[in-house]
Amino acid sequence: MSCSHCSQCAGIESEFDQKTATKELLAYRKEGPVKTTRILIDALLAGGISEMTLLDIGGGIGAIQHELLKAGASSCIDVEASQAYIEAAKEEAKRQGHADRTNHLHGDFVDLAEDIPQCDIVTLDRVICCYRDVRGLVEKSVAHARRLYGLVYPLDNWHARIATALENASYRLHGSPFRIFVHPPEVVEEVVRAEGFERRFYREDGMWQIAVYRRVQP
Repeated sequence: MSCSHCSQCAGIESEFDQKTATKELLAYRKEGPVKTTRILIDALLAGGISEMTLLDIGGGIGAIQHELLKAGASSCIDVEASQAYIEAAKEEAKRQGHADRTNHLHGDFVDLAEDIPQCDIVTLDRVICCYRDVRGLVEKSVAHARRLYGLVYPLDNWHARIATALENASYRLHGSPFRIFVHPPEVVEEVVRAEGFERRFYREDGMWQIAVYRRVQP
Protein backbone atom coordinates (compact mmCIF):
# COMPACT_ATOMS: atom_id res chain seq x y z
CA MET A 1 0.00 0.00 0.00
CA SER A 2 1.45 3.33 -1.08
CA CYS A 3 0.54 6.22 1.20
CA SER A 4 2.10 9.58 1.96
CA HIS A 5 -0.47 10.12 4.73
CA CYS A 6 0.28 6.93 6.68
CA SER A 7 -1.37 7.96 9.94
CA GLN A 8 -4.71 8.70 8.27
CA CYS A 9 -4.50 5.62 6.04
CA ALA A 10 -3.84 3.46 9.09
CA GLY A 11 -6.83 5.11 10.71
CA ILE A 12 -8.99 4.32 7.69
CA GLU A 13 -7.97 0.65 7.85
CA SER A 14 -8.93 0.46 11.53
CA GLU A 15 -12.10 2.55 11.27
CA PHE A 16 -13.45 0.78 8.18
CA ASP A 17 -12.59 -2.78 9.13
CA GLN A 18 -14.08 -6.16 8.25
CA LYS A 19 -16.94 -5.78 10.73
CA THR A 20 -17.93 -2.40 9.29
CA ALA A 21 -17.64 -3.59 5.70
CA THR A 22 -19.76 -6.67 6.35
CA LYS A 23 -22.44 -4.61 8.09
CA GLU A 24 -22.59 -2.07 5.25
CA LEU A 25 -22.66 -4.78 2.58
CA LEU A 26 -25.58 -6.55 4.24
CA ALA A 27 -27.43 -3.24 4.57
CA TYR A 28 -26.82 -2.49 0.87
CA ARG A 29 -28.17 -5.87 -0.17
CA LYS A 30 -31.27 -5.35 1.93
CA GLU A 31 -32.01 -1.65 1.40
CA GLY A 32 -29.85 -0.44 -1.49
CA PRO A 33 -27.56 2.61 -1.33
CA VAL A 34 -27.88 5.02 1.61
CA LYS A 35 -29.90 8.16 0.88
CA THR A 36 -27.12 10.57 -0.08
CA THR A 37 -25.45 7.94 -2.26
CA ARG A 38 -28.78 7.25 -3.96
CA ILE A 39 -29.21 10.96 -4.65
CA LEU A 40 -25.76 11.10 -6.25
CA ILE A 41 -26.41 7.98 -8.32
CA ASP A 42 -29.77 9.28 -9.57
CA ALA A 43 -28.21 12.63 -10.50
CA LEU A 44 -25.53 10.87 -12.55
CA LEU A 45 -28.06 8.58 -14.23
CA ALA A 46 -30.31 11.51 -15.16
CA GLY A 47 -27.96 12.55 -17.95
CA GLY A 48 -27.30 9.02 -19.19
CA ILE A 49 -24.16 7.02 -18.48
CA SER A 50 -24.35 4.22 -21.06
CA GLU A 51 -20.91 2.83 -21.97
CA MET A 52 -19.14 5.37 -19.77
CA THR A 53 -16.15 4.42 -17.61
CA LEU A 54 -16.14 5.11 -13.87
CA LEU A 55 -13.40 5.97 -11.38
CA ASP A 56 -14.85 5.51 -7.88
CA ILE A 57 -12.48 6.95 -5.28
CA GLY A 58 -13.06 5.71 -1.74
CA GLY A 59 -15.95 3.63 -2.99
CA GLY A 60 -16.50 1.65 0.20
CA ILE A 61 -18.49 -1.53 -0.43
CA GLY A 62 -19.04 -0.33 -4.00
CA ALA A 63 -22.63 0.92 -4.05
CA ILE A 64 -21.96 3.48 -6.80
CA GLN A 65 -19.96 0.97 -8.83
CA HIS A 66 -22.64 -1.69 -8.65
CA GLU A 67 -25.51 0.65 -9.48
CA LEU A 68 -23.79 2.37 -12.41
CA LEU A 69 -22.53 -0.88 -13.90
CA LYS A 70 -26.05 -2.29 -13.71
CA ALA A 71 -27.31 0.87 -15.41
CA GLY A 72 -24.96 0.60 -18.39
CA ALA A 73 -21.52 1.88 -17.43
CA SER A 74 -18.86 -0.11 -19.25
CA SER A 75 -16.18 -0.52 -16.55
CA CYS A 76 -14.95 0.78 -13.21
CA ILE A 77 -11.70 1.50 -11.40
CA ASP A 78 -12.18 1.30 -7.63
CA VAL A 79 -9.52 3.05 -5.51
CA GLU A 80 -9.95 2.37 -1.80
CA ALA A 81 -7.72 2.78 1.27
CA SER A 82 -9.55 0.07 3.25
CA GLN A 83 -8.72 -3.50 2.30
CA ALA A 84 -11.90 -4.71 4.01
CA TYR A 85 -13.99 -2.49 1.77
CA ILE A 86 -12.18 -3.77 -1.32
CA GLU A 87 -12.94 -7.37 -0.38
CA ALA A 88 -16.60 -6.50 0.19
CA ALA A 89 -16.81 -4.68 -3.15
CA LYS A 90 -15.21 -7.64 -4.91
CA GLU A 91 -17.64 -10.06 -3.28
CA GLU A 92 -20.64 -8.00 -4.35
CA ALA A 93 -19.29 -7.46 -7.87
CA LYS A 94 -18.95 -11.21 -8.25
CA ARG A 95 -22.46 -11.76 -6.89
CA GLN A 96 -23.92 -9.23 -9.33
CA GLY A 97 -21.94 -10.60 -12.26
CA HIS A 98 -19.69 -7.66 -13.15
CA ALA A 99 -16.44 -8.59 -11.42
CA ASP A 100 -14.73 -8.77 -14.82
CA ARG A 101 -15.52 -5.09 -15.43
CA THR A 102 -14.03 -3.75 -12.19
CA ASN A 103 -10.39 -3.15 -11.29
CA HIS A 104 -9.69 -2.66 -7.57
CA LEU A 105 -6.68 -0.69 -6.32
CA HIS A 106 -5.69 -0.49 -2.65
CA GLY A 107 -4.11 2.76 -1.43
CA ASP A 108 -4.26 6.54 -1.33
CA PHE A 109 -5.61 7.89 -4.62
CA VAL A 110 -3.36 10.96 -4.52
CA ASP A 111 -0.29 8.71 -4.40
CA LEU A 112 -1.61 6.38 -7.10
CA ALA A 113 -3.06 9.04 -9.41
CA GLU A 114 -0.23 9.17 -11.95
CA ASP A 115 -0.75 5.51 -12.82
CA ILE A 116 -4.55 5.69 -13.10
CA PRO A 117 -6.15 6.58 -16.46
CA GLN A 118 -8.84 9.18 -16.96
CA CYS A 119 -12.44 7.97 -16.84
CA ASP A 120 -15.70 9.49 -18.05
CA ILE A 121 -17.09 9.73 -14.51
CA VAL A 122 -15.24 10.31 -11.23
CA THR A 123 -17.02 9.99 -7.88
CA LEU A 124 -15.99 10.73 -4.29
CA ASP A 125 -18.80 9.78 -1.90
CA ARG A 126 -17.99 10.96 1.65
CA VAL A 127 -14.27 10.96 0.83
CA ILE A 128 -13.36 14.65 1.03
CA CYS A 129 -14.22 14.58 4.74
CA CYS A 130 -11.58 11.87 5.29
CA TYR A 131 -8.76 13.85 3.67
CA ARG A 132 -6.78 16.72 5.19
CA ASP A 133 -5.41 18.14 1.90
CA VAL A 134 -8.69 18.87 0.14
CA ARG A 135 -7.11 20.96 -2.61
CA GLY A 136 -4.64 18.23 -3.55
CA LEU A 137 -7.34 15.56 -3.56
CA VAL A 138 -9.80 17.57 -5.65
CA GLU A 139 -7.15 18.78 -8.11
CA LYS A 140 -5.92 15.28 -8.87
CA SER A 141 -9.34 13.62 -8.92
CA VAL A 142 -11.18 16.18 -11.06
CA ALA A 143 -8.31 16.07 -13.58
CA HIS A 144 -9.17 12.38 -14.06
CA ALA A 145 -12.79 13.14 -15.06
CA ARG A 146 -13.47 13.43 -18.78
CA ARG A 147 -17.19 14.20 -18.47
CA LEU A 148 -18.78 14.05 -15.00
CA TYR A 149 -17.55 14.66 -11.45
CA GLY A 150 -19.73 13.69 -8.49
CA LEU A 151 -19.26 14.53 -4.81
CA VAL A 152 -20.88 13.94 -1.44
CA TYR A 153 -19.22 15.89 1.39
CA PRO A 154 -20.18 17.78 4.57
CA LEU A 155 -21.71 21.22 4.63
CA ASP A 156 -19.47 23.83 6.19
CA ASN A 157 -21.67 25.08 9.04
CA TRP A 158 -21.58 25.12 12.83
CA HIS A 159 -23.63 21.92 13.09
CA ALA A 160 -21.08 20.01 11.02
CA ARG A 161 -18.11 21.58 12.79
CA ILE A 162 -19.44 20.69 16.23
CA ALA A 163 -20.21 17.13 15.12
CA THR A 164 -16.74 16.81 13.60
CA ALA A 165 -15.04 18.13 16.73
CA LEU A 166 -16.92 15.63 18.89
CA GLU A 167 -16.11 12.74 16.54
CA ASN A 168 -12.42 13.63 16.46
CA ALA A 169 -12.33 13.95 20.25
CA SER A 170 -13.71 10.43 20.47
CA TYR A 171 -11.08 9.13 18.04
CA ARG A 172 -8.31 10.74 20.10
CA LEU A 173 -9.74 9.35 23.32
CA HIS A 174 -9.71 5.84 21.88
CA GLY A 175 -6.22 6.18 20.39
CA SER A 176 -7.34 6.12 16.76
CA PRO A 177 -5.28 8.09 14.21
CA PHE A 178 -8.38 8.52 12.03
CA ARG A 179 -9.75 12.06 11.69
CA ILE A 180 -12.59 13.70 9.77
CA PHE A 181 -12.57 17.19 8.27
CA VAL A 182 -15.00 19.91 7.24
CA HIS A 183 -13.59 21.83 4.27
CA PRO A 184 -14.78 25.13 2.75
CA PRO A 185 -16.93 24.39 -0.31
CA GLU A 186 -15.47 27.50 -1.95
CA VAL A 187 -12.14 25.68 -2.26
CA VAL A 188 -13.81 22.69 -3.90
CA GLU A 189 -15.78 24.91 -6.30
CA GLU A 190 -12.69 26.93 -7.24
CA VAL A 191 -10.64 23.87 -8.13
CA VAL A 192 -13.44 22.10 -10.01
CA ARG A 193 -14.37 25.16 -12.08
CA ALA A 194 -10.71 25.86 -12.88
CA GLU A 195 -10.56 22.40 -14.45
CA GLY A 196 -13.36 23.35 -16.89
CA PHE A 197 -16.45 22.04 -15.09
CA GLU A 198 -19.79 23.63 -14.24
CA ARG A 199 -22.21 22.43 -11.59
CA ARG A 200 -25.33 20.85 -13.05
CA PHE A 201 -26.88 19.38 -9.87
CA TYR A 202 -26.86 20.34 -6.20
CA ARG A 203 -28.82 19.20 -3.15
CA GLU A 204 -28.41 19.29 0.61
CA ASP A 205 -29.50 16.46 2.91
CA GLY A 206 -28.86 16.76 6.63
CA MET A 207 -25.20 17.64 7.12
CA TRP A 208 -24.29 16.56 3.58
CA GLN A 209 -24.14 18.29 0.21
CA ILE A 210 -24.38 16.38 -3.06
CA ALA A 211 -23.00 17.93 -6.25
CA VAL A 212 -22.52 16.77 -9.83
CA TYR A 213 -20.38 18.73 -12.28
CA ARG A 214 -20.16 18.45 -16.06
CA ARG A 215 -17.09 19.30 -18.12
CA VAL A 216 -17.76 22.22 -20.45
CA GLN A 217 -14.15 23.00 -21.40
CA PRO A 218 -11.43 20.55 -22.47
